[in-house]
Amino acid sequence: LNNMARQLPTHHNVIRLAHRPTTSIDPPSHFLSLTQEPIPTLLQSNNNNINNGVTTASTTINSTSSNNNNSDLVLVHRLYLSLDPAMRGWMSSAKSYLPPVPIGEVMRGATLSEVVEVQQNDGGTSVVGGGRRGRLKVGDVVSEFGNDGGWQEYAIVAERSVRKVESLSELLGEQYHNRQPSLPRELPLTVHLSILGTTGLTAYFGFIDICNPLPPSNKSSSTPETVLVTAAAGAVGSIVCQIAKFVYGAKVIGVAGATSKASWLKDELQCCDEVIDYRAMEKEVEGSKTVGTGDVMELHWAKSRRFQKLLRVALNRVGSKGFDMVFDNVGGYQLNEALCRLNPHARVALCGAISGYNLDMTQQSTSAQSSMTISPSALYMKHGMALISLRAKIQGFIVLDYVRQWGKAKQQLTRWIVEGKIRYQKEDIREGLENAPSALLDLFNGRNKGKLIVKVGDRLTSDAVGNDGGGMRSRL
Repeated sequence: LNNMARQLPTHHNVIRLAHRPTTSIDPPSHFLSLTQEPIPTLLQSNNNNINNGVTTASTTINSTSSNNNNSDLVLVHRLYLSLDPAMRGWMSSAKSYLPPVPIGEVMRGATLSEVVEVQQNDGGTSVVGGGRRGRLKVGDVVSEFGNDGGWQEYAIVAERSVRKVESLSELLGEQYHNRQPSLPRELPLTVHLSILGTTGLTAYFGFIDICNPLPPSNKSSSTPETVLVTAAAGAVGSIVCQIAKFVYGAKVIGVAGATSKASWLKDELQCCDEVIDYRAMEKEVEGSKTVGTGDVMELHWAKSRRFQKLLRVALNRVGSKGFDMVFDNVGGYQLNEALCRLNPHARVALCGAISGYNLDMTQQSTSAQSSMTISPSALYMKHGMALISLRAKIQGFIVLDYVRQWGKAKQQLTRWIVEGKIRYQKEDIREGLENAPSALLDLFNGRNKGKLIVKVGDRLTSDAVGNDGGGMRSRL
């Protein structure tokens, strides 16, 4: 688009946090409220300096509190929104690595956006179809973690809070790219929310830094290391499985929640040597006449015992005595039972605890609550002592800890993609920001098929970086 022939609309969709959930987010519309609001605009001060404010639906918000005084502001148009399990924690008031999303504020989320208007500290501005000198220009595609929102069609953000999406040549290096004529010109844009976004970076740093696998060339071990990955068919888990199998040559046992997911991991991706279908196991236990369905604790421990047997069978099938590494996304009985199957000096990476995301961590447990749920404090009660005698390491981590290393990690992940060591992720793309709340509920109910992404809008500016459908999607 080379001129302002297509004017920006006056209003846009915004989704704000309306209520804090204490258990499930069903119905999602109760917790996440959709409104139509005026599109924010960049303002200039009378003395040709930037006015650190943005116009919203109800007021002008001073941006100096976000330390944006020395940073140019840009108006961005959201293209894609990533839906991730961490969002459930951000909706809660419980203490976490990021402050809770305040009631009434725009819901937080990682996004890909195009720059449609820019403003510099010297008062200069540029709009759709224009250009300017500076780090960002109109038409650039940027990624944003979403600290200041995300679930809105347009937003004003500081330049330094976003990252320009790299081209394939920038990620691989010009010379490498030129030597590979079979490579596409660009990757699809959505790859920067999945394998080259925080999803892939979480898998990369959690496995390589926390699990600390032996290098592929290490000859000190006569047999490959063995890794257990829970939620192995998830967006993060499936990347961990592929890195472990195809880069480090490990034996991989995955845990997934459906026969189709197990087949995808073992037969299609071929990144797991064995897969445990925990949902099938749970249904079998719940249907057993030997377990009282009304006794929550009895049911919990019956599932634990059954899962322990499945771990033993899977280890026997891959010829291993125990796990050298565990990459856990689930918590609960799956992690608990894995702890007594560790080898000496094992490494356990705690990435998530999706089994407990719907527990109310802000309230003290009561007898009524404990009769209906399993307390999170029981997480390591059964086998936690094994960590001491085995001299094992268990560590939580957050991908934001590694921000300074994201660039090098994205370059390495890209190399693995083009070398065929990591296959391109399946994506489940939902249309329209208004459908984001119901899609988030699908994520927690396991009704998504691949990395869950919401397409917020089509490009308004020229396609400077990437494309919506070409590249490696068919190849990888």
